[in-house]
Amino acid sequence: MNIWLMQTGEPLPIKNGVRKMRIAVLADKLLERGHKVLWWASAFEHQQKVMLSKTDRNFDISERYTVRVLSGCRYRKNISLNRYLNYQIVSLKFRFQSKRFPKPDAIVASMPDHLLAYEAARYAKKNDIPFIVDIRDLWPDIFLDRFKSMGLCSVGKIALALDFARLTFLLKNADSLVAVSKGYLKWGLDKIVRPESSFDKVFYLGYKNSNARNSVSEDESLDVPDWLKGKENQKVFVFIGTFGVSYELELILEAAKRFEKLEKSDICFVLAGTGENFDLINKKAAGLQNVVLPGWIGKKEINALLKIGYAGLLSYVKNAPQGLPNKPFEYLSVGLPLVNSLEGEMAGLINQHGLGLNYLPGDLNGLCACIERLASDSSLHNEMSLNASRFFKKYGDADKIYGEYCGFIEDLAECKDQKLGWE
Repeated sequence: MNIWLMQTGEPLPIKNGVRKMRIAVLADKLLERGHKVLWWASAFEHQQKVMLSKTDRNFDISERYTVRVLSGCRYRKNISLNRYLNYQIVSLKFRFQSKRFPKPDAIVASMPDHLLAYEAARYAKKNDIPFIVDIRDLWPDIFLDRFKSMGLCSVGKIALALDFARLTFLLKNADSLVAVSKGYLKWGLDKIVRPESSFDKVFYLGYKNSNARNSVSEDESLDVPDWLKGKENQKVFVFIGTFGVSYELELILEAAKRFEKLEKSDICFVLAGTGENFDLINKKAAGLQNVVLPGWIGKKEINALLKIGYAGLLSYVKNAPQGLPNKPFEYLSVGLPLVNSLEGEMAGLINQHGLGLNYLPGDLNGLCACIERLASDSSLHNEMSLNASRFFKKYGDADKIYGEYCGFIEDLAECKDQKLGWE
């Protein structure tokens, strides 16, 4: 089959060493099963904020795998007018350019962004093509929340009226809703007021288990970056991700200050990544001997960091929109217990399976208590580490998840001439 994938926010596999995320792993699995893949993407790389191409062009990864990037505009902040404009340009370019390509047998459109997904929905409806919406974030709700925080809810509803109309259209015209969590799937179904059917499915983000401690090669284990040297015998609490508004990284710095004052020299924090708040966090971390900020790191450095990590930090602000993000699966893949402030589904899984400790967003004492408890109780840490490994093997291994996802796409495509269960 010929499968189109629509995704504008992931690192693209156009060079070696790229950290593959959901759509990249799905593409690899589709190729393994003999399918052809065309990935429509933005030429502006969201993670590192760099332009990959000034023009619309194809990157031919292999004979059956092409990434087509559509040039838009640059942006610095994740929630900004320029980012919206970039996606608007990309989606309109897809509308006109898609006509020049052979029709696919199925389309999987990530949401966000809802603009490109909307155009994909229009194309799929016009050409009677099986269409799957993959819900990964609650757009455009998160933009309305920003208006609400400024006391401008009514203004936001007016400003985003067209966006919500597009969202309704693409969800109603999807043959299947897929989501990264049960909560996100419910959100999508509630938007269009229909019950869940056999064509709706949750596939966790998962993680490709190449970083497991017992699978790191001897040569790779010796390749420790300079910023990590000397930390091997410490209890390293790890954060890997974007320094954005959803994350409570300043609270981690407050915890680091407290442990430094208490002379807890066996505890340190490595916060890896970049983003709109990086300069602020970097400034506030100045002088803290137990905090390392390496900036954006590649695959080998991530492997090295996870290999010596002691626990993974999931530090989110209150009412953060994330449900089950990719970070916990990355930490669980190497058996790291979680220190978590995400409420709802994530906190429930941690309690149910003994994967770590929860604290309330903004609660410095709670965060410090979790860190202290894990650092001082080796039996508890070992137990939670084993639980983390077991949970990952059963629920989080990307090879298993995306193999099943491929089968789901194949089954849906075979049913394209039949009435779907919810119709």
